[in-house]
Amino acid sequence: MPPRPTHVLLIFSILPTPPPSSAQPPDPLSCVECLGDGKKCIGDQSVQAINDEDCILCLKSSSKWTWPCNVEGLCWCWDTSKPKFKPTLPSGLEQSAKKPCEVFTRDMFDEIAPNAVDPYTYEGLCDVIDTLNERYDEKLFQMGSLEQQKNEWAAFVGHTTHESAQYTAAREALPCARTVELGSGTYCKPCAEENFDWANRYCEVSLVSNGQMYEEYCDKTVTPPFGCVCGPTTEVDGSGELKGLMNPNFVYFGRGALQLSWNANYLRASQVLAESADTLCSQPDLVATDPTYAWGTALWFWNFNRPPGEETTCHIQSLKGSFGGSLNIINGGLECPAHPNSYHADAIVTRLRYYCIAASVIGVKRLLSFDGCDGLAQKFEDCNLSGMCPECNEWMMLAEVDSDMPTKMPSPRVPTHTPTIWRAWANEDWMGEIKRRDSSGGWISSLAALLTCLMASYLIY
Repeated sequence: MPPRPTHVLLIFSILPTPPPSSAQPPDPLSCVECLGDGKKCIGDQSVQAINDEDCILCLKSSSKWTWPCNVEGLCWCWDTSKPKFKPTLPSGLEQSAKKPCEVFTRDMFDEIAPNAVDPYTYEGLCDVIDTLNERYDEKLFQMGSLEQQKNEWAAFVGHTTHESAQYTAAREALPCARTVELGSGTYCKPCAEENFDWANRYCEVSLVSNGQMYEEYCDKTVTPPFGCVCGPTTEVDGSGELKGLMNPNFVYFGRGALQLSWNANYLRASQVLAESADTLCSQPDLVATDPTYAWGTALWFWNFNRPPGEETTCHIQSLKGSFGGSLNIINGGLECPAHPNSYHADAIVTRLRYYCIAASVIGVKRLLSFDGCDGLAQKFEDCNLSGMCPECNEWMMLAEVDSDMPTKMPSPRVPTHTPTIWRAWANEDWMGEIKRRDSSGGWISSLAALLTCLMASYLIY
């Protein structure tokens, strides 16, 4: 590899995060001034046990420090002329006339994910978006300018193609290391990382055999109405075809386009998508088999999940111009920053590559800012200099030291043509192993170790 150039400045084609606006949109969740015909301040029992009458106190701004008004989202203002869906946070932007799937087309989907499998269908994605957008005033992929629509799509597609191995993985690898289809249903063999044969995707030793219990992704302190009931899971049968296998509908491991995990998240997503907590609590594997939930859970997280104590979502972060902010919400504890030489330090490389691919195919003018995720901008620079992110090269240029030099947009592409390097990347065997891991980040795959060595070899002079 040629030596790294000197006396140059890396100028990224990255959209700076705009300063916050002084004018804040009205909070649709606030009960202050929730007066007049057709308006009613009501309680959300998924947050805490509460009666609607308890929320009357919240009509007065002076009560904001008093229960239940001091609990975020516990009481909200319902316009009774509309369906009883709790609104999400507003972006303050005008709704675009162009529909989401008019911006992100079938050809784009096929170019980015040529090997996508069920339940990840383009039609399923568009159907779920349309359903949610009919319910809520804040529209997914349909707020602001056309460029903001494209930017949100690129960020969402970049994250979800990474999390789902380019829409080929519906279930997390290790909890369902081996899937067995029998007449009575689908069963999973959970495996420890050290016992998993990544090349052949096979596990000989089950984590639920011989009386062992599987308890991952179960917070037993969280019970309805705050989370699905969960507990230890063991093998279905100690002999025969079901030996070493567990029923996936008893476990809340990562599934879907953003690898929804944990019993609390399954219940919250189910309330929005199915209008019933029971649907995904009793059948969590629907997220791995039904497009409505495989896509819907990712869209729920994107538009509804708020970090504790923060008034933002992935949806709002992308519209404000921050890819880093959306990553911080999705996996910030493990990737912002990622621990050096860990699995996640290498996984960020695949996330950046997929984001660059999505940005190029969708045709954004600039990448969103990496602000909001510690270490992400440096990782992007290192990834490009080491040659590990060839899809991102066109978003960066080397120039003489001149901070005023304009940035460069990627060259135009024929929409349905896939460059060879992208196709090669899509077909690399190891990409099928990129899944959402245990949120504790407690393991590093042999694949990640190999990538770490490769990265090191690029950086040694």
